[in-house]
Amino acid sequence: MLKVELINFDDLTEDEKEIVPNNGRGKEFANYIKISDNGKLIALLSDAVEPEDATFRRDFNFVSTFEAVYKIGIEHGKN
Repeated sequence: MLKVELINFDDLTEDEKEIVPNNGRGKEFANYIKISDNGKLIALLSDAVEPEDATFRRDFNFVSTFEAVYKIGIEHGKN
């Protein structure tokens, strides 16, 4: 099952808390989008960015992740 969650730092696993970036105001204050398929993590996206990096060519290049997730969703719909 494809799952997309909007979560905060406290909802991350201990391993995920270690790997997320500590940009912007800090990872503890960031919001996260967690995308998984059948329990397998596909992407963990964060809005913790430095102001100078807040462009689609730098920290927001994760938007392309949504195309991959969309394709997974289509495959699930066909099955």
